[in-house]
Amino acid sequence: MEYRGFSEDCFRMIEELPDVHRLIETVGRDGECWVGIRHNYMNCYYRGGSLFKMEIKPVKKQVEFRFDPKYFKLKKTPCTPYDDLRKWIESGSNTPGQWLDKLDELKQVMDAWFEENPKKEREIQQKIVKDNVFGSGNYQSIDIELAIPKNQQAGRMDIIAVRREGEHYIPVVVELKNGTDSFDGESGILAHYNKITDFLNQDGEYGEKYLVETIRRIWATKKRLGLLKDPVPEVSTFDRAEMMFAVTGWFTGMPAGIRKRLPQKLNRTVQTVISTTDRLYFDDGELLDEIHRPAHPDSRP
Repeated sequence: MEYRGFSEDCFRMIEELPDVHRLIETVGRDGECWVGIRHNYMNCYYRGGSLFKMEIKPVKKQVEFRFDPKYFKLKKTPCTPYDDLRKWIESGSNTPGQWLDKLDELKQVMDAWFEENPKKEREIQQKIVKDNVFGSGNYQSIDIELAIPKNQQAGRMDIIAVRREGEHYIPVVVELKNGTDSFDGESGILAHYNKITDFLNQDGEYGEKYLVETIRRIWATKKRLGLLKDPVPEVSTFDRAEMMFAVTGWFTGMPAGIRKRLPQKLNRTVQTVISTTDRLYFDDGELLDEIHRPAHPDSRP
């Protein structure tokens, strides 16, 4: 089973390359960026797009960077100002210090591309994960776009978060909706509920245990990189996972509009949080049903 997170060999390489650590530290402090941890690589997000991908390759004793060339494909904006940057990208530089120096230029060309190709939902997603952290509430965003294992057709989970309740932690799978256009159909409320409950209810290592282990490994990696301060919770402190439907830009929104699309009897705790703007806080969530929250099988009595 492959989990997101860095291996010990990756951490040893980072210790040997101070510019890599400086780059991670810089984007970690940058209010416009968010760092996503993958399997031995990281994605630095800006406005919901990939500012750069950095893969750590201990066997080759190097790191490899990638910037998506699509951002240079501009139709309305003159491309000439970005020619030197494009040529530098095409040269295949893997020097961390150079990537650190080029961050502002990379943002500028992405701004130009987003001006022509708005990606509102992705931008909202990044705002939400940056806003929902332990420093401002009871939730900590851990990951985005986590694929459901063993089922490529099931797609990805928008946000994985954790809610802290005393000494216990509840994994929360968050589905984002901007407005109500995608409430129904193949990617609608009911379809998502069925997909996530099927995933969480699997026995063995592919269901809820996979989710908890993924959270712990990403958390451990971010802590060692200085991106999270809190200690990694023990497996025994995790309670049963929940779901949340988070809807932005819904001016007349009421939880009943989501509840009526779900089964009469829910087998998971489901919350909904609604915002009329593109800013949203998980702590404002409401239970759809006052159902009992059973503890995770491995949690303490």
